[in-house]
Amino acid sequence: MSLYSEYLDAKSTLLEKDLAFKSAVSEWFSEHGLMLMPIEVEESLTMDHITMTTDGKFKNHISEFEEKFGLKNVRIHHTEIIIPDDYERKEVWKFHFREKK
Repeated sequence: MSLYSEYLDAKSTLLEKDLAFKSAVSEWFSEHGLMLMPIEVEESLTMDHITMTTDGKFKNHISEFEEKFGLKNVRIHHTEIIIPDDYERKEVWKFHFREKK
């Protein structure tokens, strides 16, 4: 097997694991009736930084989520967008996780 073939196999395996992880997280959110935007995984060798955008209700489920996926919440970013003329208000919550060690 050539070095390039090994590279392609490893890349394929990583993509499969990435998809499996994101699918498991999406399923967990669905089971708990929570909204989830696309999951952002930091491109690194250790895949140690995961950002999820959802609503504020997720705060009540963080410890259960951490336990299920072996993660630790390291930062929560909350943004409110208010459009004065339309009296519209939108909240965005981003939860940042790293591997629990």
